Amino acid sequence: MAEFLDSFDVEREVLLGAVGKVEEVWGRFQQRRALEVDGADESDSLIAGELAQVRRELEATRFTVGIFGLIKRGKSTLLNGLIGREVSSMHVTPETAVPVYVSYGDQPGAVVHFADGSIKHVAVEDVASYTSQKENPNNRLGVTFVEQTVPVGFLRNGTRLIDTPGLDDAEADEVYTERTLQELDVVDAGVVLFLSPPTVGATELGFLEQVVARDLKKTFLVCNMYPQHFHDVETRQAVLDYVGNRIVQASREAGRAGEVKVYPVCALEAWQARQTDDIDLWKRSGADRLLRDIENYLSDHAGRQVLEEASRRIVRIAQMARGEVQVRQQLLDDPEQLDEFRRALDRNILDLERRFEEAVTMALTEVAPLKMRIRGLILQPFSRAKQELEELRTLEEVEQFSSRFRRQLEVTGELASRQFEEGLGHLVERLQRQLQERFEAVLTDLAPNLPRVHLSPHALLVTQDQLQQLSRAQARSKQTSRTSAVVGGLSGGGAAVLAGAALLGPLGLLGGALVGWKLASVLTSQRSLSAAQRTIRDRLDEISSTLLADVDAQVAVAIRDVRGAVDRQRHAFAHDLYQQLEIVQSISEQPESLIAYRRDAERFVEAFESCATRARTALDLEARDRLVVPA
Repeated sequence: MAEFLDSFDVEREVLLGAVGKVEEVWGRFQQRRALEVDGADESDSLIAGELAQVRRELEATRFTVGIFGLIKRGKSTLLNGLIGREVSSMHVTPETAVPVYVSYGDQPGAVVHFADGSIKHVAVEDVASYTSQKENPNNRLGVTFVEQTVPVGFLRNGTRLIDTPGLDDAEADEVYTERTLQELDVVDAGVVLFLSPPTVGATELGFLEQVVARDLKKTFLVCNMYPQHFHDVETRQAVLDYVGNRIVQASREAGRAGEVKVYPVCALEAWQARQTDDIDLWKRSGADRLLRDIENYLSDHAGRQVLEEASRRIVRIAQMARGEVQVRQQLLDDPEQLDEFRRALDRNILDLERRFEEAVTMALTEVAPLKMRIRGLILQPFSRAKQELEELRTLEEVEQFSSRFRRQLEVTGELASRQFEEGLGHLVERLQRQLQERFEAVLTDLAPNLPRVHLSPHALLVTQDQLQQLSRAQARSKQTSRTSAVVGGLSGGGAAVLAGAALLGPLGLLGGALVGWKLASVLTSQRSLSAAQRTIRDRLDEISSTLLADVDAQVAVAIRDVRGAVDRQRHAFAHDLYQQLEIVQSISEQPESLIAYRRDAERFVEAFESCATRARTALDLEARDRLVVPA
């Protein structure tokens, strides 16, 4: 199991070794001072901070696999079969009312997250009390999601599975379908499950056709069958031909090329095989091939992208470090000009601060209209809901309204999170480019022909405190403390887990949980339609106010973090250069040792170039880059 993650871990360790080598050489070169960033464990060096970020992002990489489909299709049974342990309910009724995230833990356990921000540790056998529709109807408890840990080898290296709320035939409207499609967009791999025979209905086929119109590369279409149909070759092939042809046709109409695969699986037998350790039954169930292909995809695509990006970043950091050595060489070649260098550096740093204060202020003014747009987007479902509420004629319709509105708010909240993430991301990219360009201008003024300055793509979205919190959380447990992927509309793998800390949180699930929590008591206690309508209107106002307050608070934190990150990088850059001046000033007072120090600088240039080569060859990056044809 999970051989791909074993391989990923080996390559990740090689890259972490490359990071360690650059850190070692940089430490010797810097002759570290006692100065540190206030309240942080990091050195005040820009290079050291970049290296620490690559290290943490590599160590924090997680891969998320989502299980999707209508209710009563066997999603939970398949999930249990894949990991070999019962971690989700497997009843006939619509069980999963909230997402369940399953990750590795030395001991079985679960943490329930609520809409009010509180959490509750519960025993595994008690999870159903919070996740099932029967025990928690309409999510009256206000549960946003549940994290469950199990000591399963398949998950030990960071893979996480998600059992999502099912879409039943009566409720599989376009809103909930869109929510599922959004979730598929952000997981590292998605397993879309449907059940046949007796038949695949029009609603389910429509859903599958929309799935293949998105991104088939990371989507695994699984046809779950009962044993009697699964082992009837004629029946199984007829089903696969029918569904496969419809899916192929839909993918062509959507302009999607590539092979369409449908995996025939008997989830019931896969789970039985796990319970009895029957390897032959496990292979016959079809789940073995599905699991292997998921592993291979994660290895060849999601994992490979993470490793290659980290390798390139290590190369660029080593080149930046080499550039700082060349600054020292320039100063050592002409130590009599140190005073002029210092004056030039003072002018450049003052200009840098002035320009960036203007740039940051200008950029962050763009956040205000972005926030207003997000607020308006969140309020839209509430305006429609109040109009619809007036048209209801029975208490039964009120209950249906509540369920439908919850789905609408979940979709809208997730869309809002993504729009803010995208908008803030564009803003930060511009700031990052400006910061790099100004750093390069300062370095070029001191020593021409230096390597380009490349900063971490996430450095302005992640604070030192967040990085330290993540490290402490990982020291306590191998599971992440906040969800990604479905929750908040953030990417499940790679460094985006880190970036999510500074973006809008899980507004979709928060909104849905608030609806269940606030409206459940209304639906159970009211006997008068008019009284129920009045109470619901008041509750809608409470929910909207809570969501808007959450948005405002998170946007304020994002602005503060971006400004703080810019200041931190700018100060670290200045510290590095002033340190060079101080060291060279000390060296210049020892003329008999000047030649030796120049030789040292030459050796450091070679050492950092060697570090860059080591990072390139760790994944045979040069060969891979040669295969890329320029556009």
